[in-house]
Amino acid sequence: MSDQPALEDHLVIHDTRAMHGWLSDETNHVAWRRFQEHDRTLLVASANRTPAEQALGFDIIFCNVTRHSLVLVQYKKLDAERGVFSSPNSDRNLAKELKRMRSLDRYAERQAGPADEQRLDPSPSWIKLCHPRSVLPHTTEMIHGMYFPRRQFESLRDDGRLKDGRHGALRFGYKNVPAYLDNTLFSRLVETGQIGTTGTSTDFVRQQLIRSFRGQRSLVLATLSGEELPQSARNAQRRHAR
Repeated sequence: MSDQPALEDHLVIHDTRAMHGWLSDETNHVAWRRFQEHDRTLLVASANRTPAEQALGFDIIFCNVTRHSLVLVQYKKLDAERGVFSSPNSDRNLAKELKRMRSLDRYAERQAGPADEQRLDPSPSWIKLCHPRSVLPHTTEMIHGMYFPRRQFESLRDDGRLKDGRHGALRFGYKNVPAYLDNTLFSRLVETGQIGTTGTSTDFVRQQLIRSFRGQRSLVLATLSGEELPQSARNAQRRHAR
């Protein structure tokens, strides 16, 4: 098959099936797939064509049950030839989606309690800019891309390195974006619960997700469960496995 640009829906579906470093198998429900690493389990389900993505502006939701955190990711495609994402030219819905993300982040921040666990970034909203390649050399890898928390993505719009001078358009690309997270770093932060909602805010955001679960675009729900080991023990297990 020719290497034609993939649809955004296909990119989202692929990332629900390819979690690097995790063993996967089928479940007894056609919509769910199980990923396992040591004593922890990651369940991934696709709720395609429901209103949740339209209501909240996200394609994938990670729910780390062990660390009680939620991370929500909106996917955007890079231009297949130039490898850039032009804002606002590439996506007219981006402004509305960012507005919904800001509202959700403020909502989560208001609900967080003083005794809740600390995170590197307690906001749920993230954006992934990914290359729309339809043929991958390694099928177990997630789609290559750049992850940004919503605040970082918006702050980059004021960075002169991303402005090309034509009508104030911005171009996000590997050559000019100063910093981003790749698949490995993002997955590790989600897995260890270092990013995403915490405590009471997780409960309230989860309620909002349940209320808006009928959307028009693809939504993926991922649930991470299992016994939580200290990070030193997890690192020792990985070293032993290698």
